[in-house]
Amino acid sequence: MFHSVIGILVFLILISLPAIISSINIIPGRMAYVCEVLGKPQRRPLKSGLNFTIPFITTISYKISLQQRQVETLSEVKTKDDVFIEIRWVLLYSVRDDDDAIFNFAYKVTEPVKRLVFKVENEIRQISSTMTLSELYSQRNAIASQVIADQTTDALESGLDIHNVTIEQPMPPKVIQEAMNNKLAAIARKDAAQAEADAEMVRRLGIAKAEAMSKQLQGEGIANERKAIAKGFAEAAATLRSSMTDASEDAILALMLNVNQNDMVTTASRTGKATVIFVPTDMNMQNITSTSAGRFIPTPE
Repeated sequence: MFHSVIGILVFLILISLPAIISSINIIPGRMAYVCEVLGKPQRRPLKSGLNFTIPFITTISYKISLQQRQVETLSEVKTKDDVFIEIRWVLLYSVRDDDDAIFNFAYKVTEPVKRLVFKVENEIRQISSTMTLSELYSQRNAIASQVIADQTTDALESGLDIHNVTIEQPMPPKVIQEAMNNKLAAIARKDAAQAEADAEMVRRLGIAKAEAMSKQLQGEGIANERKAIAKGFAEAAATLRSSMTDASEDAILALMLNVNQNDMVTTASRTGKATVIFVPTDMNMQNITSTSAGRFIPTPE
């Protein structure tokens, strides 16, 4: 009898052993298992570690990774200036480590990742259609930021977190690349010609300013020279009046004018390059001689 009981127990253990083993679930890290009890989804998933389920009643419906994943896609877009180019972009996403998010990822939307990729691609195309090709080159990061801001809430409804969207350098057709290079080269040549013209204008303006300053200084020199001559004449006349009290004003003036003419002729003969000197006919040598000798010519009444 005892042996029969032991045999029955061993038999029952052997029969239930697979069920016992199947009720033990060791879940790896960064994984979540969504279970159903008699076909009813459970909102609380099984997390990493040792977990137990009820055999034949609880089934594991979804095994969901919580690690970050990426999708790389090549999309053709049309720019505002009617250029068709291909843009390669990368979507970095993950299932949020939250019970409701995991449940929504499993049951709310069919193929949530595929849906998210479609929406991101569609928005990239829409934004690109409002930009020119040059703007698309320079504002890739702004486009990615706008896509993340617009799609984060919608993605979270499916249990997904968007970590980053990277838009790589657009690749226009070879013909467009050559046209862009030619345009940039033409702009560079235009800028160089403009810079050269500006430099020439600055140079000429500098020369004109220098000439104007030179003439101004020359005029000031001539004016100062004339002031000095006038001052010298005034001082000479005053000296003559004080030392030659008997001489008339006309005699003093005639003496000064003739002395000045004689100095001019003498200076020209010494420093000039001319071989012939024409002496003015109105030089009154008699007055000069008489005045120098002290015989003054009376002033006409």
